[in-house]
Amino acid sequence: MKTHRFRLLVAMALLTLAVLSSRLFGGQQDDALETARLLAILLDSGRVTIAKHQDLINTPNQTDKKFTPALFEQEVQAEFQRETGIALNALEGATVPAMAKPLLAQLLRDSIGTIQSYQPVLSLPAMRYKGLIPATFGTETAARFQKFSQIYLKQTAPAHLVRNLKNKPDDYETAAFGRFGSSSSPSGKHQIISELVDGGRSARLMLPLYYEHSCLACHGEPKGERDISGYAREGGKEGDLGGAISVMIPLK
Repeated sequence: MKTHRFRLLVAMALLTLAVLSSRLFGGQQDDALETARLLAILLDSGRVTIAKHQDLINTPNQTDKKFTPALFEQEVQAEFQRETGIALNALEGATVPAMAKPLLAQLLRDSIGTIQSYQPVLSLPAMRYKGLIPATFGTETAARFQKFSQIYLKQTAPAHLVRNLKNKPDDYETAAFGRFGSSSSPSGKHQIISELVDGGRSARLMLPLYYEHSCLACHGEPKGERDISGYAREGGKEGDLGGAISVMIPLK
């Protein structure tokens, strides 16, 4: 009788532990997926901000661009808040996962660092292409962030659209591109892929990037003609799938 009761108590204890572990681990999974989403949106907010100022950045006869790190920070924070409702300058009181707060702050610093690194080039006269475009910003900032955070962050594209081999998609990303529509939805909303992989040991997210009008100067028609950066245009059209921001967060 005592043995049966002991076994029953052990079974109940194990069941309680399993439920608690499930809740804790499930919370971590949800937090990681939300953190990945916010990181992708923040990196894209920087890309959007660059695109808005692209004509000014490339103007050869205006050496004082006034595209300063301070201006960039102000505009990228406004773009991020417009997309998420979250104010980056008030993260401590924001309703976001605890793990997201230091990572968002770090990515913002790295984004500003990328803009700071281009300041000497922006002021050079008689130089039309300064090298600062959404694609280079995304690649360089993601590399900065990944180096110090150990969180996988990458700007990538379908293999036939990859210009920089550092952005070549891995197997997961290649498969994910096949799950996206070839064009953006009529509402213009991004169809994010957000899921657990590796038996629940990692959270992965893919935020698709569709060509906007400003992208077509480099990626549009006429196909094959060299753009300002020296690459051949892809012949893309507004709304076509052009790439994605990929995030992977390991779960401990």
